[in-house]
Amino acid sequence: MGVDHIDLLQLHNLVDVIEWEFALREGGALEAAVEARAEGLVRFIGVTGHGLSIAAMHRRSLERFPFDSVLLPYNFRQMQDERYAAEFEALTRICAEDGVAMQTIKSIALAPWDGRPQTASTWYEPLTDPVDINLAVRWVLGHDGVFLNTVGDVRLLPHVLTAAEEFSGERPNDERMRELVQRHSLKPLFV
Repeated sequence: MGVDHIDLLQLHNLVDVIEWEFALREGGALEAAVEARAEGLVRFIGVTGHGLSIAAMHRRSLERFPFDSVLLPYNFRQMQDERYAAEFEALTRICAEDGVAMQTIKSIALAPWDGRPQTASTWYEPLTDPVDINLAVRWVLGHDGVFLNTVGDVRLLPHVLTAAEEFSGERPNDERMRELVQRHSLKPLFV
């Protein structure tokens, strides 16, 4: 790749308690990441995950090690799950207090594919209309302290980048977001 170090090394999808323990134990992946950072090969270490329990797992991870970043799903539809929303906001407070970067993904998720033909290079069906993408991106960016990671489909990337570039600080209200949910029958990715 022509680089002498990478900025961020993330331990991916540490949701399962057994895998989490395996990665964070002595001699595990975290230890190797810390060694790589000490050698100057890595600047920051993060943890990622998916699913309803991931915000709670990230809080647990931060109790075990001072990760530099966390990454997890965040969109209006998923935040209608009261348990997920409460855990997400608790994690937000901890990240703000400890200076941990909070990366968000799945901002333009429409629904799981559920057997429908896959028309995008994402594991979920994404919103595709630029107006809808703009609305979803603005909603995510309207939350202080979170970062918006881009989408996994290169054809949708320009729409996400345009929406982020045009964001003026105004978050769409819940009524507009509920209209988006109803118009597209948005489904949570995790139930």
